[in-house]
Amino acid sequence: MSGFEKLLSKFGGMQDDPSELPPEPTRVGLESFIQKFAGVTEEYKFYGDTVTLRFDKESWTYFLVNAELGNLEPQNGVTGITKIINISDRLVPWSAKVMAAKLLRLIPTEMVEGVIRIKPLTLEEFTVIVLEAKSAHKDKLDEASDTGGLAHTCLEDSIRHAIQNDPEKKVRNLINLPADERAVNAANSAKNWMDQHNVRWLETEHKIYSREYKYAGTMDGRCLVDSCTDEACCRVPFKDRMSIADWKSSNYLSIGYLFQTAAYENAYEEEHGVDVEDRWILRLGKSEEEAGKFEPWHLTAEDFAEDFAGYLACLRLSNLVDAVEERMSKAKGQVRAIRKVQKETAKALAKEQEKLRKAIEKAAAKVIKEQEKQRIKAEAKAERELNKRIKKMGGLIGTVNPDDLPAGCTPELEETCTSTSKANEEHSGPLAFTSQSSTDKHLSPSLTTPVPEMPPVESTTSTEETTKPVVGALIVLSFEEEKPKFKTFDLPMEKK
Repeated sequence: MSGFEKLLSKFGGMQDDPSELPPEPTRVGLESFIQKFAGVTEEYKFYGDTVTLRFDKESWTYFLVNAELGNLEPQNGVTGITKIINISDRLVPWSAKVMAAKLLRLIPTEMVEGVIRIKPLTLEEFTVIVLEAKSAHKDKLDEASDTGGLAHTCLEDSIRHAIQNDPEKKVRNLINLPADERAVNAANSAKNWMDQHNVRWLETEHKIYSREYKYAGTMDGRCLVDSCTDEACCRVPFKDRMSIADWKSSNYLSIGYLFQTAAYENAYEEEHGVDVEDRWILRLGKSEEEAGKFEPWHLTAEDFAEDFAGYLACLRLSNLVDAVEERMSKAKGQVRAIRKVQKETAKALAKEQEKLRKAIEKAAAKVIKEQEKQRIKAEAKAERELNKRIKKMGGLIGTVNPDDLPAGCTPELEETCTSTSKANEEHSGPLAFTSQSSTDKHLSPSLTTPVPEMPPVESTTSTEETTKPVVGALIVLSFEEEKPKFKTFDLPMEKK
């Protein structure tokens, strides 16, 4: 997403609604678009009014007005570019220090026997205090920003008044002094520097823009400066040197300030063709101990090339970081899109697999049901056939035809009856039947075919061996175990 798109995203995604964008890439359409947003209304002209910049206070970003394309192009800011320089080695200890100080202020204490002690605290109460102390560095930065801002405003008003009203354009007295004592101390420190160096002001809070390198910013002032008598401040005497002055209300000076002022000087010289000789970076004392004191960094023409090279290095690195971050952001977006498709595909596949699994289970259940149905039908059929044969054989007396027996039953002959003379051993006993186990497990009771009573056979005195021919057999069906068994009993034949 470009800087312009980021800007638009702050206003509720207006870039997604074509009706809110300029209908035509014309100056009129662009002005109509700009007026929709109160934060992007300041306009600054450069290079003989051929370049126009707009400034968004909320994002603190300059935008180049492109009349031909009808859009706003974000530009690099001088101060923001130099923030890429790592100063955490100083900020981290400072942050820990101010947090510790705030923590000690917040912890409740009490006097016990002449000794200051910490009051009993629950873990929850102590946690709340620690979390509140965690923001101490932000509180300090906000406080310093407020102090610096008030001092800058006072100096700007005083310098502008001098430019407009003083013949020599000197600040004789500070005007609009703030109520904040620290801000007043800082403003007085700046006033002392002006007095010691016979400063005559040409411009204050002047906007600069480099068309070549596409960065913009605001320098605190451009002025004519004479050397002072302090050799620690001005090593050689000089007079009426055109200089750029930059106020700093921080607790220390950083090399990033060298790069910033070099960027101001280059942009001003690029646009106006004027040679700026010196740069002054002035740390203004805010505390009571430093009231009226200033720490100067005085840079001359021989320092410019190196300092500006440092700024360009920061600019290139910053642009490179932005480009890489945008590239990686797009790559992450592509990965997220791919992951989303993969997730949806996997979900759809799982759904289809579940659907297929249910279909297979349903088909298998159908097969099992059909098999069970066929088994039940086969068993019912076998049972009917067995009952039919048993019914057909019920009450049968005489010789049984083996073909009429159920499957698995075989007839056997047992010699159980002979005469005392054993005259006819060829006539054997009754016809016996034995059976294999039946597959029907449901039949348990014994079935006996009733046989009519026969008169007793009269004995004979003949010495001849006689036989008692078998005229019939009693068939008993016993359904023990699993299959019916067939047993026989001799039926004696009545003697004639």
